[in-house]
Amino acid sequence: MYPRLKTSDNGPVQNTSNRLRLLDELPPKLPDPVTAKVAVVGLGYVGLPLICGFAENATAIGFDVNQAKIEELKNGIEYTGEVTATELLSADIDLTTNPADLGNADVILVCVPTPVNNRNRPDYGALLSASRSIGQNMKKGAVVVFESTVDPGTTEDRCLPVIEEASGMQEGVDFYLGYSPERVNPADRTRKLSDIKKIVAGSSPAVTEFLMQLYARVVDAGLYPAASIKVAEAAKILENTQRDLNIALMNQLMPLYDKMGIRSSDVIAAASSKWNFHHYRPGLVGGHCIAVDPYYLIDAGRRHGLSMDLIAAAREVNEFTPYYLIEKLEELFDQNDQSIQNKRILVLGRTFKEDCPDTRNSKTFKMMDYLWSRGADVFNFDPVAEDDHFEGGRGTNFIGDPVDEGSFDAIIVTLGHAVFREQLDLATLISLTPKQAPMIDMRGMYESDYASDHFNYWRP
Repeated sequence: MYPRLKTSDNGPVQNTSNRLRLLDELPPKLPDPVTAKVAVVGLGYVGLPLICGFAENATAIGFDVNQAKIEELKNGIEYTGEVTATELLSADIDLTTNPADLGNADVILVCVPTPVNNRNRPDYGALLSASRSIGQNMKKGAVVVFESTVDPGTTEDRCLPVIEEASGMQEGVDFYLGYSPERVNPADRTRKLSDIKKIVAGSSPAVTEFLMQLYARVVDAGLYPAASIKVAEAAKILENTQRDLNIALMNQLMPLYDKMGIRSSDVIAAASSKWNFHHYRPGLVGGHCIAVDPYYLIDAGRRHGLSMDLIAAAREVNEFTPYYLIEKLEELFDQNDQSIQNKRILVLGRTFKEDCPDTRNSKTFKMMDYLWSRGADVFNFDPVAEDDHFEGGRGTNFIGDPVDEGSFDAIIVTLGHAVFREQLDLATLISLTPKQAPMIDMRGMYESDYASDHFNYWRP
């Protein structure tokens, strides 16, 4: 409740000090959503398109804790592929590693990663660190909007208390809170930020309306006002968990169909003839979204005394798939009366997704580690990959051109990079392998009678 003016029989007491004190305690007005100065915290796949979008008509602030990244961005260098160098250099952005610069923003959008730790438990470290920096530096009246994917309740129950403690301010009185889940689809050239409908939710109807108008500056596909911040959080994590479960179904059916002498790809093609069939295919489920977000729901269920058995089972199936592929490779070698030991295996692809440079949480590394542990000599080729951190592959030879490495005893194609079609046609792969060499082609890139004549060819 706001303080009331003292009254007398003749009406309110005209006390100047009381009136000033009242004005000091009234909530500040929300910024003008059309002209509000925006800061983005975290300049990766999500943050870069946002900052470039908001910088088209006004100066924006781009904050990241990685000094090397900031210097690269200032020179138009970025590795996500979500924005071009021209877009980056022409955008009116103040790039900084100084959190004090956040104090110049009317709106602060938080786009930091939300990974899991080595026990598959949520790691809120980056999120809470960003919340603390924001609280220490934001100005009164700022609107703080989280975009990172989290379990429902995180924004209000974890991040908000940190901001309030660090700032000494109160949400709804001194600043405002919102949530708008990111929906970036990495490496998708047809659906960019402006083409994807965006969910928004504020701590009050007024804040939600503010966010509708704010994001209309960068989103053409429309806005969806969620019923609450928790609903918006739950909607985003449901999107990724649903995909994980559906892919797990395909991955579990893959070995069953194989035992039956039929292929998953043929079954999916037949089932797809019905209009309402959902088209998913088996494969390695990695990356920083689909392979991570379900663990946040599993952990939330644990905290609420519920066992998320279906979600956990799907995660287990998808985590096992890299091992199944090596078991299949061993089976193909056995058909040739050979073993996998000491064989030279060429693996095509190591990013988590086609035509995407990101290797974070790519399950190809898990597969290559297991392949190496089985005694094989592992060679990996992926000219798309940007290896800016360690994901695995301790015994793997990362090569620049398979043609320069001599012959190989088997090939595993994990991804359908366009560059593979351009640089490694089927004739080239045949020239690098002996007759009846096993080939596992997860995307059916090289499927043909020609491939089946030369290779002991298998695709799901």
